[in-house]
Amino acid sequence: MSGKKAKKERKEQKLNESEKEKLERWSRTTDFKLIKPFGPHVAMVQAPSDILEKMIKLTDEILEDENRVDWGGHLVGQVAEEPWVSNKQLEELGLLKYFNGLLYNYVWNSLKMEGQDIEKLQVNLDHMWIVSQYENEYNPIHFHTYCDLSSVMWLKVPKWERREKLPAYKTQRDGHIEFVYKTACPGAMERGSMSLNPEPGASVLFPSNLLHTVYPFQGPGERRSVAFNSHWQATLKNGKMIDKSYRQQIDQTTEDYQKTLKSKGEVSGFAERKQGSPDSGDSEAKNES
Repeated sequence: MSGKKAKKERKEQKLNESEKEKLERWSRTTDFKLIKPFGPHVAMVQAPSDILEKMIKLTDEILEDENRVDWGGHLVGQVAEEPWVSNKQLEELGLLKYFNGLLYNYVWNSLKMEGQDIEKLQVNLDHMWIVSQYENEYNPIHFHTYCDLSSVMWLKVPKWERREKLPAYKTQRDGHIEFVYKTACPGAMERGSMSLNPEPGASVLFPSNLLHTVYPFQGPGERRSVAFNSHWQATLKNGKMIDKSYRQQIDQTTEDYQKTLKSKGEVSGFAERKQGSPDSGDSEAKNES
C-alpha cells in the first residue's frame, strides 16, 4: 500500500470513528509524563496533532469574534487579548472529556505516588481562557485563586528574535514560562524553579498555588496558549475525604471540632526530661548529681 493511500485510509477512519473510539485514540497517542522537579508533582503532556488543530481552529474563531467574552478582568497578565473559552464550545468538539481525562490522570497518579489509597476521585475543568501574547506582553509572577489545579497548553509559538545587546553566552529566556517553588540553597542537591520553552501541542498541569511567570519576547508573531483552572476531590478507601478546597472549621466550640481534639494519653519527652532534671525538685535526680 502506498503512503498516500494509507494516509487517506487513516483520515477516513478518523472521520468515521465514534466519540468513544476518538477518546480512546487520543488517550493512546497522548504522551503523558509525571515529574517532580521540586515539591509538587507536575504533569508534562504532548497532545495528538488533531487535538492541536481543533484547539487552534476554535481559538482562531473566538479571537475573530467581535462579541468574544473578555476574561482579562480576572487576570494579572499584561496581555491585551485574553478571551474566555466556554465548556460548551469544548464539549461540542469532544474536547472537554479529553481535558478532564488529563486532569483526572494527573491527580490520580500524583495521589497514588504519595501513597494515598483512593476509592473515588472527581475532577472538573472550571474555566478556560486564551492568552494571545505579542511582542513585549508578559505575565508577572502569580498563582491562581479559587481552584485546585492550573494548566496551560501552547498552540502557537513564534520564532524569538534574540536581543541585540545580549551576549552570546547568556541563556535565552524570552517567551519561556518559569515555575518558582522556593529559594534553593546554592550548591545543594535541589532546585527551586523550572523554566520551559513552549512547544505547540505541549501542556503543563500543576497545583494552582505554584508561582509562575511568562517572560516577554521580541519580534513579530503570536505566542498563543490556553490556560485552564480546575478543582478535584477524592475519597479514600477508609472513608476519609481529601479535598484541597476543604478547610477545618474555625469555630472551636462546635461538636464536630471538639471530636477532633483527642487526648494523647502519654507523657511527652519534654515532660520526662524536665521531671528528671536537677532543678526540678526530684530527690533521686539530686542524689545522682
